[in-house]
Amino acid sequence: MIKKIKSIILHPFFSGSAVMIIGSNVANFFAYLYHLIIGRMLGPSGYGELASILSLVGLFSVTFGFLGLVIVKFVSGMKEGEIRSFYLWVTKRSLVAACAVSVILLLTSGYLSIFLNVPVRSIILTVPLLFILFMSFIYTSFLQGLLRFGRLVVSSNFSLLGRLILGVLFVYLGFSVFGALAGVLLSSLLGLILAVYFLKDYWRKGKSHFTFKRSKEVFAYAVPIFIMSMATNSMYMTDVILVKHFFSAHMAGIYASLSTMGKIIFYGSAPIASVMFPLVSREHAKKGNYKKVFFFSVLLTSALIIGLILVYWLFPGIVLRILYGSKFIEGTPYLVWFGIFIGLFTLSSLFLNYFLSKGTTKVTLFGLVAAVAQIIGICFFHKDLLQVISVSVWISLILLISLLIYFWYETRLDSNSGIQSG
Repeated sequence: MIKKIKSIILHPFFSGSAVMIIGSNVANFFAYLYHLIIGRMLGPSGYGELASILSLVGLFSVTFGFLGLVIVKFVSGMKEGEIRSFYLWVTKRSLVAACAVSVILLLTSGYLSIFLNVPVRSIILTVPLLFILFMSFIYTSFLQGLLRFGRLVVSSNFSLLGRLILGVLFVYLGFSVFGALAGVLLSSLLGLILAVYFLKDYWRKGKSHFTFKRSKEVFAYAVPIFIMSMATNSMYMTDVILVKHFFSAHMAGIYASLSTMGKIIFYGSAPIASVMFPLVSREHAKKGNYKKVFFFSVLLTSALIIGLILVYWLFPGIVLRILYGSKFIEGTPYLVWFGIFIGLFTLSSLFLNYFLSKGTTKVTLFGLVAAVAQIIGICFFHKDLLQVISVSVWISLILLISLLIYFWYETRLDSNSGIQSG
């Protein structure tokens, strides 16, 4: 029994999850402390402006967010020499892509400023921010694929702690929303430098003796990953932007506080998916017991979701008053519903990551349809905040049910064909 318990504890899923859950939740603490303090300092109107701009950055991040899963998928199954050639290959192309995305954002800054009703200088500040986040995400994905979870956590925490300190300082000095964004920019740069340093063994060496020859395979896998990333990012970011467009600045701020509280569920469980993805990918490549890892992931994620939703249901007013103050108390009736929306979406995202980690890309269409349906639904049904949230709840529920049916269907096919997957 002792040996059994020890083997479970030392399993890469549990040891990696422990590092990621502890480290990532410390990072989440810094991130939410940033939002909570900045929210109090800026008030509902200013915070609504900041949240809409950060959501905009998140949507543009879709253009590189998908690369993270691609990198993790390939790195987790590569040999050392091939990893270095892949690192150099990705870095060169990522620099070009980051510049292209930044130029697009710069050219559309005027229109985006009008649509979101925010100063154009704040939109322009997101141009270098997006470039830095692009490259930073590339390198942290390499750390994840290499199972270097400790260094990944250190890099993330360093960046988010800097965001908190610099953001609060700049807002206190009177720079308002622009100052909060400047804090994000500088701290993200520090995080990028640290991530590059942690990968020094791949760029300090001389010329690679290997030439990366799997570019076609990478691009073929990248297309469905891009679709999935675009869809999942849209699901929890587009609603904030649409609410900022359809509602008053005050109500947009209230909704932004609900969104931040709801994302505690998503980001709190994200470390589990981060550990699951490379492990399932590796075990699937070796024809190992990958489903066991997935089932553990579902159990841990479900337990976390249920616990947080119960807190939002039983103590919504206390939670909002403590974290955001009395100015945001209007969001009390909606908090549990937002928690349900994000909980359903989080489970759906876990299933999507599971399918993609073993190369099943058809499921990306489920996420794409859900994202489009959410946008259309909110555009037609936005009488009040509850109606907006209800649209997201129903779309997320249908998405999860669809993925469960597909999982059952795939499992049955594997059983009938005699495939041993654990």
